[in-house]
Amino acid sequence: MNFPKKYQILSIFSILFLTSTVVFAQSIGQGNPDRELREAAEEAAAMWQDKLALTSKQTDLMERKIIEFAIKKNRLIQSKMREEAKTERLRRLQELENKDMRNILTKPQYDLYIQLQKERIRNQGGKK
Repeated sequence: MNFPKKYQILSIFSILFLTSTVVFAQSIGQGNPDRELREAAEEAAAMWQDKLALTSKQTDLMERKIIEFAIKKNRLIQSKMREEAKTERLRRLQELENKDMRNILTKPQYDLYIQLQKERIRNQGGKK
């Protein structure tokens, strides 16, 4: 399946953003990665709450999804499969996460969510 370049870039950035949060959370303290992961998810959800004007219910649902997918992505990253296979599975997980977010957010919120992710990709590209 051939995806337009902007969606490939969006997927890659989202994967990197979320997986870096998981890796960072686990590297801090190593004592309780679940607690660190939950804290990182709370911070991410709070950031999205501000940017997307989420209700408290939406924020809670988004936080749960962030945790769920961060755990899945972390397990995948820690697996011993080939890098190409990991990348493809991470891309698929990101698509599923975006689909789940579409179910949590209103249409205008989801459109803004995607737009903000694209802006992050552009900003990341400029820093390299």
